[in-house]
Amino acid sequence: MLETNVPVGEPRTRVAIRRPAVAVPEHVVTQEEIVAALGELFAGTPQVERGLELMRNTTVRTRNMVSDLREMLAPRSFGRRNARYTAEVVRLGARAAEQALDIAGVRAGDIDYFVFVSCTGYALPGPDAYIAQAIGCRPTVRRTPIQQLGCAAGASALAEAFHFIQAYPDAKVLVVAAELSSLSFQREQHALSDFISNGIFGDAAAAAVLHRSAPGATGFQIQGVRQHLLPASQSVITGSTTEDGFHFRTDPRVRSTVPKVMPEIEAFLSGLGWEPGAVDFCVSHTGGPLIMDGVEQGLGLKPDTLRHSRESMAQMGNTSSASVLDVLRRHHEDGSPEHGSRGVIVAFGPGFTTEVIAGSWHGR
Repeated sequence: MLETNVPVGEPRTRVAIRRPAVAVPEHVVTQEEIVAALGELFAGTPQVERGLELMRNTTVRTRNMVSDLREMLAPRSFGRRNARYTAEVVRLGARAAEQALDIAGVRAGDIDYFVFVSCTGYALPGPDAYIAQAIGCRPTVRRTPIQQLGCAAGASALAEAFHFIQAYPDAKVLVVAAELSSLSFQREQHALSDFISNGIFGDAAAAAVLHRSAPGATGFQIQGVRQHLLPASQSVITGSTTEDGFHFRTDPRVRSTVPKVMPEIEAFLSGLGWEPGAVDFCVSHTGGPLIMDGVEQGLGLKPDTLRHSRESMAQMGNTSSASVLDVLRRHHEDGSPEHGSRGVIVAFGPGFTTEVIAGSWHGR
């Protein structure tokens, strides 16, 4: 049986992730503004005060959204929501892609493989087809859109790029993640899990270029990737489609599910020759304070190791698949990882899916 997740020894080709770019919509909403608006909208519903308190405890301070708060809360059909998604996800995705190409010093026409991820809307052709043409990719660029991996998809896209470059070492790969979670707000849904979702998710697009590592390249170099599907856990993170649009539900059990996959991550790192406690830095998806606590404790990380993830959560909320790219961007801007230090990118999504990427930091 071929195990595609765990390379034996060093990868054939070292793959560098260039500094990501992030594009956010123009509307900035504070958490207190959203709490006040939902308190008024859901006044008199069961557990409303408990739900609002859960929102205040998320540590989120501000979020960017494609709609202002009034429009977001107004009744809108699925068709109107999805039309807005199609237009905005292409606009923001193309903006992030162009910035990422500029950072990497790569032309769109040089991109060989384009991986696009998003789970907050639907379009056919997919947004990747529009973005590829908007930024000037050549007609023969290979594209892979990923929709159902949720928050894990950003890390999954990086893993797809890694595998492609192992097969085609001279390839240049563009990854774009774009999520517009605010378009999924539904006025008729007010369970406690809905208050949590309404309290954490924000809108953003992010992009990065990956290619064979070259001398002088600064950033994360991938050593290996692992995807894991936890048995009998499909109900922990779910989504449904109704006449009002997409409805996402995160069960509180996600907090107790994260520790269950930590032994899998440890086994993966051990297979790469890493000793326990070898993780110097971590790019964690911003699933929420308790999820990040679980990552920190499960990997035995030093206090403040996840400060960039927590800052991203506070300033942007959980931007789903785009979050790991934003957190990686913050590592670049802070310049904190030392040359040669070991780190992981980790994210969780529906399934219950864990995506983990192991590597080291090169340059300052």
